[in-house]
Amino acid sequence: MFLAPEGDEAEIADAAAAFLSDALPIERLHAPDCADMDASLRALLGEMGWFALALPEARGGSGLTAVEHALFFREVGRQCGPIDILAQALAANLCSSAERREALVAGAKGVAMLVADGDCWRLLGSHEAELGLLVTPEDASLYSLADAACEDRAALDPANSLRVVSALPDPLESREGEQLWQLGQLGAAAMLVGIGEAALDLIVDYAKVRETFGRPIGAYQAVRHACADMAIRTEAARAQLWYASTALKESRGDASAHIDAAKHLANEAAMGSADANIQLHGGIGVTDEHDAHLLLKHALLLTRIFGSKRGLLSRLLHARLED
Repeated sequence: MFLAPEGDEAEIADAAAAFLSDALPIERLHAPDCADMDASLRALLGEMGWFALALPEARGGSGLTAVEHALFFREVGRQCGPIDILAQALAANLCSSAERREALVAGAKGVAMLVADGDCWRLLGSHEAELGLLVTPEDASLYSLADAACEDRAALDPANSLRVVSALPDPLESREGEQLWQLGQLGAAAMLVGIGEAALDLIVDYAKVRETFGRPIGAYQAVRHACADMAIRTEAARAQLWYASTALKESRGDASAHIDAAKHLANEAAMGSADANIQLHGGIGVTDEHDAHLLLKHALLLTRIFGSKRGLLSRLLHARLED
């Protein structure tokens, strides 16, 4: 990739967009029991090889890179795809057990995302998931959820179920290092960029048809300037995402700093654009029937995993970049 997707990379992005708009449309979130990734969707994603994009061919993957990983999850974000899709892909990259890895790549076993919360853990993902993945900047571990005592909690984001786990067993597998954290950051940042793009598309389309005083609202500077701000934020986040994923692909020594920057800019772009999208839509922007609130709720969750504002800026403050 040279600053933007090209060639085979663009084809993968287009294929992911077409597949996900059919298999995982955002409209699904207006129906009851719409959260998470069910077994049939997981099997379909596995059949298409989407969980194994960044997994080496020698380990049963596609042998592609962080670039293709980011391109796919950008499209997942546009549809407010559940976080257990990212958990499944990361777990497939973690596994050293060939049998378990094959089951994860094929979607035969499900994985939910564990997030530390004080003395307990929040669990994001399907109740059918047999495994839980915990990723930190220092290491990653995979746990069995078979005997875990999980307490259901109300979830703000309708795309994801939320449970709380008070105790975890010994991990089935662990790996030290930041590789999985970096892939998780890129995946979450890419999903946030997708949210920002979707929010911008929504308001631009609406501004062309909604009229006040006999003119489309897009003719007014107050709307045009807000849309321009959304476009600039999204473009900055998207450009940094491409640079960061390429830096990881090429094993640059400063890849971590670029990935942190990508996640921070994606956090800001998704939240700013999702909020502005609601405001510019006016009254219908706050109705349950509209997609606008879905983008904001999904962004609120994604900005709090794999790096939030304070932690990212603290790391960037001390980062060293290569020439």
